Amino acid sequence: MKTKAAVLYEMERPRPYADTHPLALEELELAPPGPGEVLVEIAAAGLCHSDLSAINGTRPWPLPMVLGHEAAGIVREAGAGVSDLKPGDHVVFSFMPVCGRCMNCVSGRGWLCERGGPANRAGTLLSGACRFSHHDGRKLFHHLGVS
Repeated sequence: MKTKAAVLYEMERPRPYADTHPLALEELELAPPGPGEVLVEIAAAGLCHSDLSAINGTRPWPLPMVLGHEAAGIVREAGAGVSDLKPGDHVVFSFMPVCGRCMNCVSGRGWLCERGGPANRAGTLLSGACRFSHHDGRKLFHHLGVS
């Protein structure tokens, strides 16, 4: 399916960003959700300091990257194995993906998820996948394992 997204191609552009335009609003391809994933139609989103830290380069990330991780919306599709969410459910995003199965997750410390942290830093989803791509197939990374 096609979607629009704010894409970061280059960090550390000079300020003011109103003049240097570090983000490009682009139409991208969005693959269907994989196992354990859901596709959410965004109803509302916010700009976070984490997005700014990617733009200004204080926290380097793999590029190009689709920014945005603070959002709320409605589940439109659920991948295989998803049993706790269904199309029509209203959800909010967390900036830290959690697997729900590692020792940290099952003991209530999801912010220390053994799979979430590495996926977050790699710019992928928990599965290691990237669901965004350009029309020619070039992949784009996810911001904080969510976008």
